[in-house]
Amino acid sequence: MKKHLKFIVAIWLVLVTVSCEDYLKTNSNSSFSDEVTFSNVDFATKAVYNVYDRLTDEYGGWAYMMFWFKCDNDIETCFNANANNHNDIAHYAATPSTMYLSQPWNALYKAIEAANICIDALPKSAIWTDEYAGEAHRLYGEAITLRAYFYSELINLWGDVPFKLEATTSDGEFYLPKTDRDEIYEYLIQDLKEIEDYIPWMSVTQTTERVNRAYVKGLRARLALAYAGYSLRNGTFETRRGRNWEDYYEIALQECKEVLESGKHQLNPDFENVFRTLHGYSMDMTHKEILFEVAFGRLKSGPVGSDIGVYHNDTKYGKANVRVRTPPSYYYTFDRKDIRRNVACILYNYAKTGAYLNKQYPASLQGLGQSKFRREWIVPSMGGDLSASRYTGVNFPLMRYSDIILMFAEAENQVNGPTQAAKEALSLIRERAFPEDQWASKVMNYVDSVSVSKEAFFNAIVDERAFEFGGEFMRKVDLVRWNLLGTKIAQMKDDVRKIITNDPTYRYHSKLQRYLFWKYKEDGETMEILNPDFDLGSAEIDGYTRTAWFPSSSASSINTMNGVLDRVANGYDAAKNNHLAPIHESDINDSNGMLRNDQIP
Repeated sequence: MKKHLKFIVAIWLVLVTVSCEDYLKTNSNSSFSDEVTFSNVDFATKAVYNVYDRLTDEYGGWAYMMFWFKCDNDIETCFNANANNHNDIAHYAATPSTMYLSQPWNALYKAIEAANICIDALPKSAIWTDEYAGEAHRLYGEAITLRAYFYSELINLWGDVPFKLEATTSDGEFYLPKTDRDEIYEYLIQDLKEIEDYIPWMSVTQTTERVNRAYVKGLRARLALAYAGYSLRNGTFETRRGRNWEDYYEIALQECKEVLESGKHQLNPDFENVFRTLHGYSMDMTHKEILFEVAFGRLKSGPVGSDIGVYHNDTKYGKANVRVRTPPSYYYTFDRKDIRRNVACILYNYAKTGAYLNKQYPASLQGLGQSKFRREWIVPSMGGDLSASRYTGVNFPLMRYSDIILMFAEAENQVNGPTQAAKEALSLIRERAFPEDQWASKVMNYVDSVSVSKEAFFNAIVDERAFEFGGEFMRKVDLVRWNLLGTKIAQMKDDVRKIITNDPTYRYHSKLQRYLFWKYKEDGETMEILNPDFDLGSAEIDGYTRTAWFPSSSASSINTMNGVLDRVANGYDAAKNNHLAPIHESDINDSNGMLRNDQIP
């Protein structure tokens, strides 16, 4: 969207654009001093916008590669074969020579350097104490928040990493060793606490493209839960929690509670509308559910709706190759009445050629997309002359208010058990997910049934976060911190193998259909599926097209799907829990002996 973040003018590129060949050699090529650069609010604001702009880096940056690093769990999967590229990264099969490992590493450190420039300079600037002090403090808090976010991504992907807190100078240290992630988390979590009051609420900022106080608190809670959770440890290769993990559940609980009690945000009552709003290049300032989103630029950046989304190959809405898929098991895991299912996971692709040109048609089991992001939702359309453009400019949400609610429920349960407050939080999420006439059974009775113990309530949170956030690339990080990554990958594969063979022992077998019966609606373009989650046999039904759904009638189809499934997480070893990526050999070589891949079992 980039309504205001695109205002990084040419002069600013001269002032502070960070160039980097090696991972910490991030000298600024500025011919202007920091004193000049931060002498007024306008220049200082552009400096911080430069940090935001790092979120939108494409090839060689965070925005393009994040999807691959966060793939291959029980919801988001890459079905492509290893090819010494991002597929290997998704499959936990990367080696130190794999392509695309170096670019995100360097992009994240460039982003941190850009933030450090602002963090160093702002407190020394004239505007820090003059009439613009409030705005200067806000800019400082934004830089602190973005730096914390970038470091959290580095830790998620590589574990212990070099921790650099000052901008690079000519006499500074270019080569730093790794710092234990517990120490990094502890610093960042305290850092965020100290600047919370500098950042206004969204009711003041009136934008989702700059951080606000709820996001700062939510990020602090998210980091605290990551610290309190499990991860593979460098050197020892043990999977364990942070050293003071119990204290950090309390931090997460308090931060989420303060956001809830502020009354500044609420759930959009229409789950689908949360994502349709993004596709219309607008912001929902009524409910303010999205707390922060990446500000992509139409035709300039953002693979949302192209690399992730519903498959397209048409002229009306454009092309979307959709390299990240949804396993069919995810669809059947949903309750039949759950409104979120048909937003997050749909049974059609869009537009082949010939009879299906510019129309929906049934997807294959290996062809389900992440359907919260759809080119057909983009307004104005990107069909016609824009069909080939990969850069949709549709923003990507980094945090929603529903995450605050579920983090609160999780932390409250961990600290105090399934209290009434925890139950009410879970109920709030499910009330939106189901029609009101279903609340007695799907909300009240369900929440009561999972509140019999702390363990049962935790398991319900694990499930609910899957239903709520599928396709938003939060699942892998969640599963890692819960120490459930291997368990959930194995369960997903077992479920899919049972689905494709119509195995009656499959836990949701009653929902399976041998054939889909469907017809076009009056518009002649969109499908109406008669049996989205139940079998109607094989007999023809007047007015409906019958399409084989299970590949069970074809041995070759089963073999194909099994082959696809074998690729998913084919490098993951549950016993080793090797969820961390290797550092690229070029970055190891450039580290002057400081770095090694001690996070790879």
